[in-house]
This record gives sequence, structure tokens and C-alpha cells, in this order.
Amino acid sequence: MRLRKEIRGARRRLGIRSRFLLSGVVVASLAATLSVPVSASTANTKRCVTANGVRVKDSSVCKGLAFYKGKTMTSYNIASIGGPFYDLVVAAQPYVAQYLGANVNILSITTGNSVPGQDSLAHATPDGLTYGVLNVLNDVSLVLTNTPGINFNPARLAYLAATGVASSPLLTLPTSGYHTFADLIAASKAGTLKVLTQTTGTANTILRTWFGIMGIKPQWISGYSSLSVENTGFLRNDGPIADISLSTSCGNIVANQEVPIAVNLIPPVGTNCRKFLLNVPTFKDLEKQYPPKTKKEKTLWATLFALSAASGTPFVTQTGVAGYKVDTLRAALKWTYAQPGFKSAMLAFGLNPTYTDPVVAKFNYINSIKNGASIVCYIQATCS
Repeated sequence: MRLRKEIRGARRRLGIRSRFLLSGVVVASLAATLSVPVSASTANTKRCVTANGVRVKDSSVCKGLAFYKGKTMTSYNIASIGGPFYDLVVAAQPYVAQYLGANVNILSITTGNSVPGQDSLAHATPDGLTYGVLNVLNDVSLVLTNTPGINFNPARLAYLAATGVASSPLLTLPTSGYHTFADLIAASKAGTLKVLTQTTGTANTILRTWFGIMGIKPQWISGYSSLSVENTGFLRNDGPIADISLSTSCGNIVANQEVPIAVNLIPPVGTNCRKFLLNVPTFKDLEKQYPPKTKKEKTLWATLFALSAASGTPFVTQTGVAGYKVDTLRAALKWTYAQPGFKSAMLAFGLNPTYTDPVVAKFNYINSIKNGASIVCYIQATCS
């Protein structure tokens, strides 16, 4: 009964309609993957205080606070220094440390487009002293395309919290001759469009699906191993179009080295560089401007929006971590997301500081896998 309520609650928060009803197989999978408690029982009212004076009346969290006090912990950064995953981990680290009364060190594993870092995180000792982030849509693309990479099941990890979806603008170079999204479509029809892309990754998955459902067929300039490497290639004019996260591209946008011509969504008020994205089309704008005409096209657009919803970055810890420790890490991160300093740091990085609860974060991943079969050929650039 509790699982059904969690699924219904997640479905309502996600706005998923009846056509996305879970199959029996997926329900069974969700039942297994949500075996870690989502929150402590509110019936137990033992009270305590966190290391920084926050009052707690959840006995499970109080037990966890006693465990974490004075411990040394590791927070995993899975990708480039200065990239969006690193920025999120850095923004959260001092607040988690304050709440728990622990020392939190950041471990950066920057190779392999986040795969080695995620693998290391997932297989760390499940003692509650390590946590980190997932590159969700990178993992979705690897699973859907049966590509070797991650050696764990992301759906089985204990999800702790997640950020809101970050803005990732589609950019052109000032000298490229592209000034609007319509210019890009015209170049696609003429067969002259060239677009940079990573081998895998969040932006790659979204971008290829986005272009695929709109019938845009560029010459893909691929093989970049990370976002920072792709951005470097873009600035040296490897190609005229690239999709680069706002956290990475903001400084270049301000300097007029990169110019946005579209974006997945407008970032929250207060986000650094937000003003540069207010007059370019979003996914929703483009769906209205180039409306889907068939049932298949409507389903593909729905799939794109589902992938976009899943692209917020979740914090996780390992399967097997004791429930009271998971509850405590969740409480620490929920408190972190509410802090003005965390929010301002995230906005300065160009990231979305909105808190997403762990049930929704896990459901977003599972739902992307469930509904992703229709876009595999777009990810692989093999659609006819």
C-alpha cells in the first residue's frame, strides 16, 4: 500500500497521464528499487538537535546524527572540475558537513564522461560515509543502447535528493552566420548543418532526441569525452553549434564568445546569465511553433519532456546503507537545499537549486528507461 501511494504521489508531482501507466514489470521493479525507506516514520518522536542547532524530532535521524558526528565522509564529484556536477557537490558540501557535524571531503574522478566516478561511488563500502551524484541521462542512454559502461543499476541505489532541471542552451559562435533556430533548420534542410556532441552524456541524449523528433539531421561532430573538452572544441571552432550547460557556458555567453539560439527551459529567477535566455525559444515554444502532427510525433515530444524532467541531478548513496543513515543523509540534504547560501551559490553557477524529493528522482529515472525505447535510434543517430 505504501509503495502504491509513493507511485501515485510521484506520478502527480510529475504530471504523468494515463498513457504512461507503469507496466506490471516496471511496478515490480519499482517495488524492489524502493525497498530503502523513503522517509522515517513520523510516529516516532524522539527529539534531538543537529550539530548546527537544528531541532529534529525523528528518532531515525537522531540515531543517524549520533553516528555521523565527528566522522570523515567522502562526497563524489564524477566529472570535470568546474562542471555542473562538481559545482553542485561543492555548493552542498559545507552545509551537509554543518548539519551532520562531520568532515566532508570531495573526491573528484574526472575521466570517462562520469562513468568511472559513478562506478566507484556505487561500489564504495555501504557504510553511509560516501555519497555523490549520478549523471542520470548518460546512464539512461547507456542502458537504452546496451552500451558497456556503468557496472551497477542506478535504480537500485538509495536516492537522497535531486536538483531541479538545469538550463542547457543551444549555442552558436558569433561568426557562424546562425542567428535564430530557424537558420539552423534551414541549414539542416540544405545538408550543411554541423553540430558538436559528446559520445554520451546528458546534453548528448537530450540534443539528439530533440533534433531527431524535429527531423533535424546534422553532421554530428562527436567523440568529445566530457563537457569541458567539448566546450574547448567549440571555442576553437570545431563546429558552429553545440549544446553546453549554462554552468559551463555562462562566462562565454557574457563575453559574447558563445550566443544562445534556443534552450531547454528558462532558468529560475536569480540564475546567473538568465537574461541572455529570455528571448530564445524553449522546448515548449518549439513544440508550439513546429507542432507535432501525428500520434507518434506527440508521443516523441512527450518522451523528450520526460527525459528533460529526469535530467535534474540526484544525490545517492549505496544500496545496503542502513535505513537510519539514509534518512539522516536525506534530512541533511533537504535542509541544505533550503539554505539561502546554497541557493545563491547554485544560481551563481547557473544551476537550478530547486529541491526534488528522492521518490520523484528515482521515478524519473525509471520512467525514462520505460519510455525510452522510441528514441534509441536518435541517441545512436541511426534513424532513417
